[in-house]
Amino acid sequence: MKRLFSACLLMIMSTVFLHGQDKITTRDNKQLDVKIVEKTNKAVRYTMPDYNDGPVLLLKNRRIMKIEYKNGVTDQMGFQNPRKSDPFGISIGGGKWVTPGLMFTASMDYFIMPQLDMEVNMGTDSQKPFYLSAGPRIHINSRYSENRLTPFTGALFGYEYGKEFVQIPLGVNYIYKLSKWNLNFSLSVNELIFSNDYQTIIEFRGGLRFRL
Repeated sequence: MKRLFSACLLMIMSTVFLHGQDKITTRDNKQLDVKIVEKTNKAVRYTMPDYNDGPVLLLKNRRIMKIEYKNGVTDQMGFQNPRKSDPFGISIGGGKWVTPGLMFTASMDYFIMPQLDMEVNMGTDSQKPFYLSAGPRIHINSRYSENRLTPFTGALFGYEYGKEFVQIPLGVNYIYKLSKWNLNFSLSVNELIFSNDYQTIIEFRGGLRFRL
């Protein structure tokens, strides 16, 4: 009888003990039951709950998807923002010169932070072999935002058939969640400023975003 009572008491205490711990979920979907000692802007320091005299361990914030504290509070670490959870994107689309002519475009971009991404563009049409541009775009967004629609602008530097130019985009970016995929769409007006001329392109693109 004493053994049965002791076993039941141990089970109850174990359950309370486990539910009284913090939980870290990493970006590769591992779950750690821990006791968090300190959280900074760069890392989390923690100990293992069943090893009271153990060392204080450190885990970089970029490797953490979320933290569930024992008081019920959940910290998503900014990964509720689709531009942080899936920072890399590839897109294809089409553009329309304000003067007659259509073009095909493709791009790759990477969000360094939810407000800033670096983009590489390539385009071609029936009259010009290609153009290539690269540079930063600024999005009206914040780290913890869940907004899937963000306006953007930027300054990209490019080359078109022997001529250099600066590309100024003004547009909106939208990320649509479809099952396990994040679809990426953008609509923009782009001014290509040459040394003695300028051209305007209205462009629409669609593609996918990925987690790295």
